[in-house]
Order: sequence, then C-alpha cells, then structure tokens
Amino acid sequence: MKPLLGASIKMVVRDHQALFWAFAFPMLFLGVFRLFSFDSYGTTDLVVAGDVSEARVQALTGALEGVDFLDVTVRPDLATLDAAMQAIDDDEAIDAALVLDASGSTVMAELLIAISDPIGSSVTTASIISVVQDVNVALSGVPRAIEVASRNVGGDEVTFFQFVGPGIIGMGLMTFATISLAGSLSRYREEGVLRRIRATPLAPWRFFASVVVAHLVIAAAQVVLLTLVAEALGANVLRGGLGFLFVCVLGTLVFLNMGVIIAGRVQGRGAVEGAANAVTLPMMFLSGTFFPTEGLPAFIQPFVQALPLTHMLTALRGLTLDGEGLLEQGPALLMLLAWVAGTFVLARYSFSFRDA
Repeated sequence: MKPLLGASIKMVVRDHQALFWAFAFPMLFLGVFRLFSFDSYGTTDLVVAGDVSEARVQALTGALEGVDFLDVTVRPDLATLDAAMQAIDDDEAIDAALVLDASGSTVMAELLIAISDPIGSSVTTASIISVVQDVNVALSGVPRAIEVASRNVGGDEVTFFQFVGPGIIGMGLMTFATISLAGSLSRYREEGVLRRIRATPLAPWRFFASVVVAHLVIAAAQVVLLTLVAEALGANVLRGGLGFLFVCVLGTLVFLNMGVIIAGRVQGRGAVEGAANAVTLPMMFLSGTFFPTEGLPAFIQPFVQALPLTHMLTALRGLTLDGEGLLEQGPALLMLLAWVAGTFVLARYSFSFRDA
C-alpha cells in the first residue's frame, strides 16, 4: 500500500494545475486581502437608553431612526452602562446600545458595540458617530451638544483580515479537494489508467483509496502552509489549535466526496473541471468566505445555511475569533458530519470502475 500511496502522491504533485489551486491561489487571496485596511450588513438593532424626553436626545434619536440599516428601540429603563451591558448579555438580538446622560450641559453618550464581525462593527460605529456629528451641527448655538465615546463589548476586537483568514483557508481546501480530485479521476479515466488497474491483481478500491489519501496528504500540507502564512500576516488562526485542524479535515472529506461525485456523473475532463468550478465558485461567495453572510438577501439564507462551507467557516471562526472550543461548535460540526455521510453515500454510487 505504501508504494501505491507514494506513486499517487507523485501523480498529484506532477499536476501543476492542482498545486496552483492548492497553494498559490489561496496564498494570493491572503496577500490581496491583507492590503485592505477597512476593519453591517442587514439590519443593526440599536437600543437608545436614557432620558429620551430631553430635546437634544430627541433630536439624536430622530436622526438615528432615519438611518436605513438601524432598527432603533428606545429603552428609558436602561439609564446606566451596567444596565445596558446586562441587557446586551441577556438579549443576543441587541447589536449595539447608545447610553445617554443628559444631566449636564453636554449630553454624554456611550456607544456599546456587541457585533462580532469587524465589518459590521466598524460600519455601525462610524455611522452612529457620523449621525452624532450631524446633530451637533444642526443644534446651532450649542457647540458639542453631544459627546460620544464607543467601546466594543462583543469580545476581543477583530480585524477584517482576522475574519477573512479562516475563510481563505477553507476556500483553498474546498477548491483543491473538489477540483483536483475530480480532475484526477477524470484524467485517469480518459487515459485508460482505471481500465488497466482493473486488468491487474490490484484491488480497485486500494488504488482509489491511495488517490484519496494522497489528496488528503496534500490538503494537510496545504493547511499547514496556509495557516503559517495567515498567522505571519496577522490572522491569528493558530488560536484554534487542534480543533482547527479537525474542522479542516471534516470539511476536506466533504469536498473530496463532492469531487468523486462530479467525476462519476460528468464525462470529459474539461466538463468535469467546469462542473467542479460551477459548484465551488458560488459556495466561495455565498458561504461567507470574504464577508458575513448576514449581508445576503433573506430569501437566499436557507440555501446559504445548508452549504457545507458555511458551517466549516462558522466552526473555524468560532475557534479562532471567539476562542471557543470544539464542543461549542456542535451544530456546525453535526452539519458537517451529515454532509460527510451524505456525500460519501452519493460518491459510492456515483463513481464506478466498471464505467472506466
């Protein structure tokens, strides 16, 4: 089995296109997205807390209600920072709270941000501060009528690159596992390799297993290299520990099975690679690789939440960004395991050496 595995690894390594998808392509994405400096999509639930009967507070509240993506709720009962923070802890639906103290000549405003993704956090903070500045200008004759300070209470502050780093690693594994394995099996079929294997004493399943394991070996090297590159660029992915590797293995198994299904159902190497791209490219953009899935329309959310890459990235980001453990990724891991089992059954009945 070892010589067979060694030969399979050599065949994969000689496929320069496969190596490009495995290493150069995701590394290029890591480099490009590291250049971006912007660090929410959908609706942001904002609570305005404090004495809302005061004229300046009413002016600010009215201006905030005019912002399209802000869903403003007035809560006079949350008059202190402690009360507002407790409300955020108790109610996960609250994305931000603006606590107002109008007892002095200047209204003191404390903005609490509970949004975990860096893009949504930055957009919300910048928008609210901009509204405050506009209201200050509108309240003529009262310079700096409202003074605002903000803080993040949703956990450790996350940069955009730390958010996108795990996404690019997951994307790289998906594209390599699906496109490379589907292309390899299609090539072996067209070149008669599978037919010749059937004519030898070697059990076909052994050859097939060696090809799959060879791709797993390359995928493992891919994870190590991309993780080191992402960490060096500031993505902080090593925080995920061995759990990060476990999730990567589960996701890779799903995408290897998909590669087998495509190779079994589609004839012709060009058509196979086209079909593999047709599967992976939409997933790349719909599963939150680069931006949070909350920005996608509501009608497509059920489809997005069914995609395996969505749950793979959810688990990876839970481990790296939120510092959670594997047990806390239970729902995402169960979905991945269901995808592993389902795609394995489909792969088993989609590809046959008899068709070679």
